Amino acid sequence: MFDQAGDGVEADQGLAPSGFSMLQAKEERPMYSHIMIPVDLHLPPEVRRAAKVAAAIAEWQGAKITLVSVTGTQPGDPVQSDAAIDKNLRDFAKQLAESSGTEVAYRNIHSVDVAAEVDGDLTRTAEEIEADLIVVGTHAPRITDYIFSSHAGYLAKHASVSVFVVR
Repeated sequence: MFDQAGDGVEADQGLAPSGFSMLQAKEERPMYSHIMIPVDLHLPPEVRRAAKVAAAIAEWQGAKITLVSVTGTQPGDPVQSDAAIDKNLRDFAKQLAESSGTEVAYRNIHSVDVAAEVDGDLTRTAEEIEADLIVVGTHAPRITDYIFSSHAGYLAKHASVSVFVVR
């Protein structure tokens, strides 16, 4: 039998089995349990927006978050000690945990050549920590993005888990 709107959908047909609601599905097994957020320690607006989205998803799903930063000496950047990097990550993790009410861990990966290794390091880390979602901030497309993929584009293409790209 079709509904009165005539769109071909049966009026009593639902997507879930009888007596089963989508709310029950969420309560039984969350869609995401571990969210990874790649973090640039300069904390540009893209990273802050991604963190806000990840916090909302983590709160909704009861997931934990891991902040991941890939650092090394890059031309033009001031040299930061491991202690300073650790403090920046710890402070950001604490702020995110307080605002979201979720567990937030962090990990710093030291790289000899950040520009060349960051994409592979992030992809590998997502697998190592068993993240099931990566939430990554990105910028509006630039002319160079048509030649070289952005970090978010690389993750979306190569990561074995879901990737949520936030602009």
